[in-house]
Amino acid sequence: MSSIAELVREVRAAFEAAAGHTPPAPERKFNKDDEFVAYGLKVPTWRAIMRGFRPRLRTLSLDERLALAEALLHEGEGWLGHSGIYVLALSVGELGPEQFERLDRMADGFTGWSHVDDFCIAVLQPLLLAHRVETLALLERWNRSPNRWKRRASVVTFVRKAGESGEFTEDALRLCDNLVGDHEDLVRKGVGWALKDVMRGDRERVLEYVRELRRRGVSATITLYAIRDLRGEQRAEVLAVKAER
Repeated sequence: MSSIAELVREVRAAFEAAAGHTPPAPERKFNKDDEFVAYGLKVPTWRAIMRGFRPRLRTLSLDERLALAEALLHEGEGWLGHSGIYVLALSVGELGPEQFERLDRMADGFTGWSHVDDFCIAVLQPLLLAHRVETLALLERWNRSPNRWKRRASVVTFVRKAGESGEFTEDALRLCDNLVGDHEDLVRKGVGWALKDVMRGDRERVLEYVRELRRRGVSATITLYAIRDLRGEQRAEVLAVKAER
């Protein structure tokens, strides 16, 4: 796999050049309490660099792309991690349950919420649609993981189109409920985001669940995020629900 190591070096060199050879540093604007360390790039710059590598990535076999994604994620730098997820997204139509153990190991290379969210939307959501049972089993494992990024991923997989579809309401609520008392703020925020989007697909069911959470006195981080789409009387009615003593 010497060609993979060389490709990793080339990608890193492209990022270094784009960053003016300034070394990676902790990103504090959006990542105040995590370990995300990255070159000072903007998203459009990163995308342009990866588009330049895309023709070469297409020539690699699936196994080579997986090896590259794994190597990039384990470099420990934020944009290289996103590049690993980019490679996985290019390969998602070829991925199946037989690669899930490898994806599980790659997830140990996440260093911030942006890796989680990118991976969930670009990789896990297509896998959930194509391999529902096996993907839900993976999410169940991650839901109980000591790794906070895997716990966040176990619920963020249900945001946007997955939640809005209404197809995964009970699965999402079960996994969210396991994490409503999580000690990590970024996991709780992931729960709130998931509930907000799942509510778009099953409004009354999720709305009653959010009322229940308020009666249980769970973190307002979760319930306030969950009702971001609500306005007027409906929002006021939820906020009027107080914790039961």
